[in-house]
Amino acid sequence: MLAVSSYPEVYVQLAAARVEEQIVAYAALADATKGQPAAEAALAAFAPGYFATALLALDHHFMHRMRGAEGKDGNPLNEVRMLGDAIMSHDGVLTGDKTIKYDPAKSLTGIALGQAVVLDAESFSRLARSYIAEIGKRFPG
Repeated sequence: MLAVSSYPEVYVQLAAARVEEQIVAYAALADATKGQPAAEAALAAFAPGYFATALLALDHHFMHRMRGAEGKDGNPLNEVRMLGDAIMSHDGVLTGDKTIKYDPAKSLTGIALGQAVVLDAESFSRLARSYIAEIGKRFPG
């Protein structure tokens, strides 16, 4: 497939809605486990894999985006690209990308190079919402 330079607004909105559905569903599950130590522990063990998979699914919606339009300033698109690459190709450890100016202090997750990619509901939600907003700005349809 050729690189995509724009996404229809409705496509971006539908992707955002899917992400929100998953965030809400996870929050409901977390609420249902409160006060049940075994269930809370099971959910805590489940969460990192769930959010890693959710990040890959999110990125897949826009995987053919034109890289030049994405920018290289460590924005949410860059962060998702790097985190996805870490999950898929580096055993879940964040590695540098010489084309991206990544600063963990300015990132949405705060994950440093060499650290394991471990997302929770809060960090995934913040990153996913910012990613979708950035897609809308940089790839208007």
